[in-house]
Amino acid sequence: MAGLPLAPVERVMRKAGAERISNDAVKAIADKAEILIEKLTVESIRLSKHAGRKTITKEDVELASKIGQ
Repeated sequence: MAGLPLAPVERVMRKAGAERISNDAVKAIADKAEILIEKLTVESIRLSKHAGRKTITKEDVELASKIGQ
């Protein structure tokens, strides 16, 4: 999958404390992050439609992230 750019993903991993990271690990994290983003977006869309809107708001995303926990 890995539609996300790998350099920013690696930066986030390093910021989280990873000192050494294989290329495969960066790609795996990017793939998982993309899946998580897609699921969060689908739930946010559902919430915005339920509220009678077409636009996803910050509140939709925040609520979707709580529902998905």
